[in-house]
Amino acid sequence: MAVISENISQWPCLSDGLHYSWLVDYAAFSAFGTFELSPEEWEKRELIVNFKGNSELTTEIDHQQALKKAIDMVVSFLKDVLGNESSSITLVCIPASLKKHTERRFRSFSEQVCAQTGLQNAYDAFSYTTEKDEDGDETDTLHIDESFFKGKKVLLFDDMIATGGSISRFAEKLKAMGASVIGALALGKKISDGYDQAK
Repeated sequence: MAVISENISQWPCLSDGLHYSWLVDYAAFSAFGTFELSPEEWEKRELIVNFKGNSELTTEIDHQQALKKAIDMVVSFLKDVLGNESSSITLVCIPASLKKHTERRFRSFSEQVCAQTGLQNAYDAFSYTTEKDEDGDETDTLHIDESFFKGKKVLLFDDMIATGGSISRFAEKLKAMGASVIGALALGKKISDGYDQAK
């Protein structure tokens, strides 16, 4: 763990001290007017939007291309950071609130990243039950296999980070289950627009 610890210790920290990193900057419309983004900034923004895959403008082809690009980027990054010690680390993709979004973003992603890096995959430690609310709309409730995480060294992954609050809360939840969270990685980080500062 010496190499991993040394590499991750160089990452910036969230307010709770959790080290984190990200691969591309995400420009929000509120930060830069719609027409002020460069082609490169648009490309990075589209990567995140299409990876998430829940925009009405995202086609399945767009999503699959973004998924492949994200996998290649994450695998390359993690191989540099983790070296030959990746087998001791468990990759935890932070589940979305809806089952269908979690499956679309992270099922194939986590399988392929772990297959190519040697990380353990925590995807199956999460499950959902689906019920209908009073309006007849489906709601998903997340369930976590707490026993899976006891004693695990965990690297969190999410598609986007803004203030880092949701990542920190999820990290605390896993720590309470006995996991050691060594850091968090995001595909994209929102460029600060002055409205998302942590209080």
